[in-house]
Order: sequence, then structure tokens, then C-alpha cells
Amino acid sequence: MKFRLVIVVGLLLSVFMVRNARADYFSCSLTVSRDTVPIGQPFSYGVDIDFHQTLPGGHAPFVFTVVFYGTNINPPGETYPATFGAGHSDLTGYFNPGGFAGTYQRVALIYWNGNLICVTNQVSVTLQ
Repeated sequence: MKFRLVIVVGLLLSVFMVRNARADYFSCSLTVSRDTVPIGQPFSYGVDIDFHQTLPGGHAPFVFTVVFYGTNINPPGETYPATFGAGHSDLTGYFNPGGFAGTYQRVALIYWNGNLICVTNQVSVTLQ
């Protein structure tokens, strides 16, 4: 248990250090389409990825990967099965099948070329 806690704390510290280092170039945010989801209903996440300034060498065609962390993700780090460009993207395919009632937190880590460039805010969704 202590080993797992050390790993989680280490990951969070490195995430915040990278977040601050990349804050000059990128910002990102996470939303959820509904915060309470009845059994049998779909929901989605929204990810916004924006540039603050021109990167050295200009803007290349960016392709971002989204990896979720949060409650009940085993193993930690659930990669969304698609990639995205800058701007707003809807991450669909989520559904409340029943049997998983509870409130779940998610935060998304945004990667570009294998490098962590941004960490979103945390959102909560309650499955009924």
C-alpha cells in the first residue's frame, strides 16, 4: 500500500512540474456532458486543447493523445482510442450499463509525440 502511494504521489508531482513547464505553450480543460447518468444512458467527455503562443519552429500539425486517470481505472492510465487536434473534441462511447453506481473522478493527461504537455482539471460523474 505504501509503495502504491509513493508511486501516485511521485506521478502527481512530476505531472505538476511538467504542467508548469508547458504552461507557456498549452492549456487544456476537461468537461463531462452530464454529471449524473441514469442506467442505460450514454455520456461523453469534452477536451479543449489550446495554444498560448507559437512554438519554436511554428505550429506543426499536432496530434494529441488523451490518457485518463481517476477512480476505478485499473491499471492507471486509460488511453482514449483516438487522437485529436487542437481545439474542442468530444470523447464519446461512454455508457452507464448499471452495476457501477457511484461517483467517479477523472483527470486527463494530454500527450504530444509521447511527451506530457498538459494536465486538465478534474471532473466528476455519478453513475446511478
